[in-house]
Amino acid sequence: MRLSFLKSPTFFIAAPVILVVCVLEWAHLPFSNSLELMTFDGRVKLAHRLHTVAPHGATNLGLVEINDNTIYQVKHSAHLNFGYGLYWPRDVYAAALQELSAQGAKVVGLDILCAEPRDDQNLVASPDGLLLPDDIFAAQLKRSGNVILAADSEVMPLLKFRTNVWQVANISVDHDSDGVLRRASAYQNYRDWDANILDAAGLLQWNLAKTIDDRSSHKITFFSKLKGEAFEFKTDSEGRIAASDLLKTVPPGISEKIAPYQNVRVWAMGILLAAYELKLDVDRPVIKPGLVVLHGPNGITRSIPVDDEGCFYIDWSLQENDPQVYQEAFELLLASQVERKHGQPAANVWKDKLAVVGSTATGNDLADVGATPLDKSTFLACKHLNVANSVISGRFIQRTPLALNLALIIIIGILSAWMTWVVERVASGTLLMLAFAVLYVTLGCGLYLEWRIWVPIFLPLAGAGFGTHVLGLAYRVRFEQSEKKKVKQLFSRVLSPDVVNEVLKKQTIQSDGRRLEITVYFADVRGFTELTDVTQAQAAEYIKEHNLTGAEAEACFAAQARETLETVSTYLGLIADIVKCHKGTLDKFIGDCVMAFWGAPLANPQHALHAVRAAIEAQRAISDLNQERQKINQRREIENAGRAGQGLPLLPMLPVLSMGTGINTGVVIVGFMGSEAHQLNYTAFGREVNLASRLEGVSGHGRIIIGEATYIALKRDDPELAGRCLEWAPRTVKGFRGAVRIYEVVWQPPTGAPQQPGENTNIRISRPTSI
Repeated sequence: MRLSFLKSPTFFIAAPVILVVCVLEWAHLPFSNSLELMTFDGRVKLAHRLHTVAPHGATNLGLVEINDNTIYQVKHSAHLNFGYGLYWPRDVYAAALQELSAQGAKVVGLDILCAEPRDDQNLVASPDGLLLPDDIFAAQLKRSGNVILAADSEVMPLLKFRTNVWQVANISVDHDSDGVLRRASAYQNYRDWDANILDAAGLLQWNLAKTIDDRSSHKITFFSKLKGEAFEFKTDSEGRIAASDLLKTVPPGISEKIAPYQNVRVWAMGILLAAYELKLDVDRPVIKPGLVVLHGPNGITRSIPVDDEGCFYIDWSLQENDPQVYQEAFELLLASQVERKHGQPAANVWKDKLAVVGSTATGNDLADVGATPLDKSTFLACKHLNVANSVISGRFIQRTPLALNLALIIIIGILSAWMTWVVERVASGTLLMLAFAVLYVTLGCGLYLEWRIWVPIFLPLAGAGFGTHVLGLAYRVRFEQSEKKKVKQLFSRVLSPDVVNEVLKKQTIQSDGRRLEITVYFADVRGFTELTDVTQAQAAEYIKEHNLTGAEAEACFAAQARETLETVSTYLGLIADIVKCHKGTLDKFIGDCVMAFWGAPLANPQHALHAVRAAIEAQRAISDLNQERQKINQRREIENAGRAGQGLPLLPMLPVLSMGTGINTGVVIVGFMGSEAHQLNYTAFGREVNLASRLEGVSGHGRIIIGEATYIALKRDDPELAGRCLEWAPRTVKGFRGAVRIYEVVWQPPTGAPQQPGENTNIRISRPTSI
């Protein structure tokens, strides 16, 4: 597998995976987005656990909690002297605002909806006389001058409240598709309804939030809260309604045309709290694609990153009971106000604080909880504090742009493909990929913790990274299995099964030619050619003697050929089995000759010793085979004597052949030779192979002749065996200029003075006496 990476199959697997993941990132599909949001939630939890407070974050945030105990105390506490149940008249809030003002609170965000007049009010004594609670509340709003009042779902506070506050704030909740609150609208455009429309809506019970203003059809439609009944009015080109269509009688001074509403920009409460602190100009913002910019005095600027829907991600750094936020129960604030009325001293703990009055109650209509990245049940009043803290500190969550996300997907996909292809071991490649994933996730978390930069994790890492890795591994497994099957087919006939298994365990398979030091073995069965000539002559004589013709004659020659082939196969097969047993590579059969070698395809530091030992065992096996065949021949001779007397055909004698062996060690070229389409052979060739063949030629009968390099290797690996070798006079062999030193490996007890080996000319063969 030495292919260039850019030309490798893994790269071409990675390309479509990367393309698909890029499309998913561009399309922003709900499934992939929801999984990415899960990684975002994990980073938010980690940041909160580590409590990485932003530099220059707000230190004067406070929460006035309306909790379950507050509800009980307002109703039952004689000290507070209210006696109201759950749905308090608004003079209760007026009392709390009065105390906050007395303590010097810088700004108060009242997270309470005051959209409709209360029709269950009684007159209440106040410094201004007997007044309705709503009037007391409106007067206190005006006196405080620093109150931010809540609006929600396009429903603004009552006009008499709205005109007495510093700002109206949007407190609507923009849950994601999984029900988790991660974002907030920087602002929303609300409809500030005309007083005449509000009067009609109160009389006819219109749900103004569902009003449809169809400028193209020049009509506006209101819907009843009770039965959903539609009330349709025609409008002019400017969207105005004729006063006569809306009112039964048009009072003097009323314009003939009434604009139903005016669009008003309503900022998020948290932004307004910070704007009051920093003196940001919310009336003249700079709104750009993806950015809302607010300017303040002395060059103060806050740039809020927003998405296509005008929403920004909330930096959930603060939660209930956070030490960075001063908290006080609503009833304690009321108690301080009572004490102040009676001339008792009260601590000004709210001086210069940005206060949010909100609910942390549970199990009643005041419950204001929801799922956030921090918890499945978070008091949503904390949203305003987190947004204010983010604006004051100037640290916002910033998602990386689409172009960078696509670049990350491409880079990680290519890197994954490279690791999958280049790392040889599958397990090592997977571990490396896991290590890279840990590094990438750590980097992503670090960027969020330090700078609130949100780098995507799911699609680049899980999609492009592990998607490419898994498919690449699947290909590699299939590819390597195919390669191993191919290797097994190629080697199973020339190697023993255990050696084949060792080859298959290798991570890479070297199939092209390479230079290696190996030991080459040639073994030739002596007498095969003469055996063929003799048996053919005997078959011809038998045919002539018995006057055989046609099919009978051909059958006689065929029988002779089978017996000859069976004989040589017996000898060659015996040698081949021994080669495999000694973990040698069986190269080929060349007529009546066997070629084998040791040292490839598996490395073998003692290849010379193993080759010589195999040669010795082969010679001994041939000797044992010959002794067995000679015993059979002796029995047949005795049996033939009886058969001759009876006139029966004589049994043939089994040929007894011998073997000459040549072995040489040296550097040769090893590899597959041939064509995959026709025949492919794993072989060795070169000068040292030729010398091994020449040594076999001078080995004669039953002798093992080795070259000098093989002898030196024997002296190193088995001195005792080398000591039994005989060195003969240097021999000049065909194809080599100088004489070569040769040695004989003595494998059987000596029977006399050793004789010099000669050329393979004397053929000794036990001939059969009959076919």
